[in-house]
Amino acid sequence: MLTVHLATTGDPATISPAATEHDDPFVEAMRELAGDLATFSHGPINTMPEGCQILVGGRVDPEQLAAAADLHTIIVPWAGIPGDLVDSVRASGRRDVAIRNIHHNAASAAEIAIGLLLAASRGIARLDPRLRAGDWRPRYEPRPARRLEGSRATVLGRGAIGSRIARALTGLGMEVTTLGRPPASGRWETDDLARRIEGGLVLIAAIPLLPETRALINGRVLDAIPDGIFVNICRAEVVVEDDLYDRLLDGRLFSAGLDVWWNVPGTIEAQANHPPSNRPFRDLDNVVMTPKVGGGLGEPEIERRRAEEVAAILREFTT
Repeated sequence: MLTVHLATTGDPATISPAATEHDDPFVEAMRELAGDLATFSHGPINTMPEGCQILVGGRVDPEQLAAAADLHTIIVPWAGIPGDLVDSVRASGRRDVAIRNIHHNAASAAEIAIGLLLAASRGIARLDPRLRAGDWRPRYEPRPARRLEGSRATVLGRGAIGSRIARALTGLGMEVTTLGRPPASGRWETDDLARRIEGGLVLIAAIPLLPETRALINGRVLDAIPDGIFVNICRAEVVVEDDLYDRLLDGRLFSAGLDVWWNVPGTIEAQANHPPSNRPFRDLDNVVMTPKVGGGLGEPEIERRRAEEVAAILREFTT
């Protein structure tokens, strides 16, 4: 049988924050779905037992990797592979460790992206609080809105999430372009990316955070969609925070829908009062904000779906 360690992280916003396996739905589902394939341990990364073959987690130190002689696979139990994990594997000197990831939440992330886009384009964030207060006047007044049908959209990212978003936008009657890695190098040149999206109405970011994508979407890129709509459901750090805020504040961008943020609470105690950005996006009525829910955390059955995809990878080693 395989030996698998299910790593906790201590981060309440990531997989398996629970203290014991008995109150962790992911661990329970893994034992149910793959108990005949593997023996499981569960806990912080430093409790990974000797002889472990597969680590399910996204963070590990180079020293821990170097000492885990039998480890041959790391399964990142979410979409995207963290850049610091890749760096750790390289720094450990291990060339025999494969990294895999899963896409159990691709539909959730794509649906959040479309929801944010619709809310941002139709001004729903402005209308909802007015009607809650009994105010019907916006119905009879000119109001800011953008019709998506017939306009152009660019989805930055061709993976499991980006492809779903593109199909949905096509269904809305938009002309859609998807962009993956640039053909000549690992990072888009700013002017080249700006030319690719120039004149469109919508830009949606659905790319992993890597050294070549950090701060990729800057003021020059955003200025290529004047009066446009920007949606981000991947990582906040792919965008230059100040450049985005300034263009929303002065109206160079029509609106934005943001599910990912630069400041994320690191403790349970901080969750109730933790500004998501260094800039006051909360004061802008042309921004629709959600608290990093695109990954599906908290959705019914999401941990079982996560476990199903991890179990499918484990079966590959036993067939």
